[in-house]
Amino acid sequence: MTDTPEPGEIVDTITLGQSVIAVNDRPRAAADPVERDLSRREADILLRSYREPGCFPEAVRRLSMRHLLVLVGAEETGKRLGAIALLSRMSLAESTITVLSPAATPLDLLSATDYGPGRAYVLHDWMAPRAERIELVNLARKLAELGSYLVITRNGVPSLAVEVEQPWCAPDPGELFDLCLSTYGARAGTGAEQLAAARNRALALPTPAEVVRLAAGLVRDAEPAR
Repeated sequence: MTDTPEPGEIVDTITLGQSVIAVNDRPRAAADPVERDLSRREADILLRSYREPGCFPEAVRRLSMRHLLVLVGAEETGKRLGAIALLSRMSLAESTITVLSPAATPLDLLSATDYGPGRAYVLHDWMAPRAERIELVNLARKLAELGSYLVITRNGVPSLAVEVEQPWCAPDPGELFDLCLSTYGARAGTGAEQLAAARNRALALPTPAEVVRLAAGLVRDAEPAR
């Protein structure tokens, strides 16, 4: 189990096979691959300093049409939170999101998972070997018939399953840094020059997780700014 992050440290820092859990208003990671439900309140906590990347609008459109979307890209580019944010945009019968095991096989997802009508599902860091295109297309068809949605995240490059895969990109680091500061507020005594220097450092950081960690060192340890 990893340490509990500081408020706002909610980007792609969860290790392989872990599910997102929010405890006492602070997100943390737990090495527990079993299914669980992520409540709307937990999702809102995780997303309150989330910055949508440029690929987000297209991903929303494709998920709403196909009901299944596999976010594919490099590690630590925000795919996990992106998946939750995408599902939060869908019209659902229930607001909870069920977190599925990353060890599930394509056959498990297609035939051994009990999907409820109008429900949302997420599977982080899929561990299965690359699925056949027809398996994913059939899964998308099954989800569409139920009015349910599933977003899967996977590290790597896109496969031939172009109908259901979405190349993922990181958000603009400067915009993400600004959002973290505006959401949580700068710590007392933090000067404008210090904030400007930190923002310049953020522009050179390679992942959203590092940007959020940098911002977390400058914000108040309290509730988000009103």
